[in-house]
Amino acid sequence: MGNNPEMPIGVSKLLKKQKGKCTHCEMFFREDDVMEVDHIIPKSKGGKDEYKNLQLLHRHCHDTKTANDGSPGTKSGCNSAEPKPTRKLEKVEEKWVMRYA
Repeated sequence: MGNNPEMPIGVSKLLKKQKGKCTHCEMFFREDDVMEVDHIIPKSKGGKDEYKNLQLLHRHCHDTKTANDGSPGTKSGCNSAEPKPTRKLEKVEEKWVMRYA
């Protein structure tokens, strides 16, 4: 969990801050897991688009959280017209890399 040019810096920082775990299910992210950045307090509920309001979740955990927090949801099939491309976390040369699948 360090710097990698193929992993967005924000994702890398969140992964390090969360010690490799999803904050929703508290399970470690694995190589084939799809991760998404989530607003802890949804923007639709007044949450800000800033680092301290972001967390990294498994895609299925993000869907569950969005369904339960009352926000309209715009990602990964939650009432979305255009879902984001699927990204996978892969280990390359002892470093974790975010790749589009």
